[in-house]
Amino acid sequence: MASTKYYILFDKLNTPARNLLKETCELVPITDYMQEPDRYAEKIDGIFRLTGSPLITKCMSDESLLNKMPNVKVAISIGAGTDCFNLPMLWKKGIRVATTGKLNLGVTAELGFMLLMASARNLKQAMVAAASPESFNMFRLNNNGVRLLGSTLGIIGMGSVGYFVAEKAAAFKMNILYHNRTRRSQEDENKVQAKYCETIEKLLSQSDFVMLCVPLTDHTKYLIGAKELKLMKPSAVLINISRGDVVDQDALVKALQAGAIGGAALDVTTPEPLPADHPLLHMPNVIVTPHYAGATKEVLQELLSTGVTNLLAGLKGNPMPNELECPHSLATCSSQPMQ
Repeated sequence: MASTKYYILFDKLNTPARNLLKETCELVPITDYMQEPDRYAEKIDGIFRLTGSPLITKCMSDESLLNKMPNVKVAISIGAGTDCFNLPMLWKKGIRVATTGKLNLGVTAELGFMLLMASARNLKQAMVAAASPESFNMFRLNNNGVRLLGSTLGIIGMGSVGYFVAEKAAAFKMNILYHNRTRRSQEDENKVQAKYCETIEKLLSQSDFVMLCVPLTDHTKYLIGAKELKLMKPSAVLINISRGDVVDQDALVKALQAGAIGGAALDVTTPEPLPADHPLLHMPNVIVTPHYAGATKEVLQELLSTGVTNLLAGLKGNPMPNELECPHSLATCSSQPMQ
C-alpha cells in the first residue's frame, strides 16, 4: 500500500532539505503556488519557511491567503523567531506551529560580537585601505579604531543571545550594561559583571556600542528611533542582530548622515535584501551582512533536520519537539486542524 504524500509549500530548500523530505512529500515552491493557486490550494498540508521570503511569511500571517488553503495542518519556521507567524489566527484555525528552538542562539551571539569587533577596528574601511597604496599607511596611523578593553557595551535584550554576547564581552574586559524586561539574577549579573539599567535611555547615553538582541513584537517595533539615536554618543555604534523593524531605519540613515552616531553594524534590515542603491550599503562606517547570524554550516544542518522532524511529526498528528503551545487564554484554539 502506497504511503501518504504530503504537499508542502516552501520558499527555498537546499539539497539536504529536499533529500530529507522527498520520500514523503510533494514540494510546492511558493513561486509556483502564486502563479497557479487554484491548482495547489486545497492540496497544501503544511508550510515550511526556510529563508524568510515575504511571500511565504504572508501565507502564515494573512488570513485571506490561508483561507484558500483549508487543509493546512502545520506551519514550520527555521530559527527561533516567531514574528513571522500570526499565532492567534493559526491556532484558531487549528494549525500547529513550530520553530526550531534555540539551536542557533549561540552562533547568533558569535556573529553579533564579530560585528562589534569589526566596527571597533573599522574593518570595512581597513579592507579598502589594504588595497590602496595611497591610503595604506595613512589608515594605519589615523583610522585604526578603538580597543574593546574598558569600552562600554550596552545590551538591549538580555535573553539567551544577549547573555552569550555578555559572556564574550566580559572576556574582553568590557564594561557591560543591559536593559531587559526582566532583570537577570544577581548570580547572572556577577558572572559577567553586568549592570542593569532600568531605562533604555540611561543605557544609550553611556554606551560605546549598543547591541539589539530583542525579539520583534508590537512593543519592540521601532524600539530605536530618532529620539533614542539622539541619546547615543556621537562616537557610538549601533549593532542589530534581532530584526530589521526593531530600528526605525529611516531615522538611522539620517542619524548616520548627520554624524549623530559613529556607525552601525546590521545583520538584519528592512527589507531584506536592501535595494542596491540604499544608502546603508554605501556608507564607510556601516557594515551590513545578509541575515546569516544563525546559519553556520553545522547549525544550518541541525536546523533543517529539526524543522523536518517537526514538520513530519505534525503532519502525522504526533508530538512536535519544538511546538509553540497555544495559550489557554485563546479559548477557541483547537488541537485538531480544520478540515
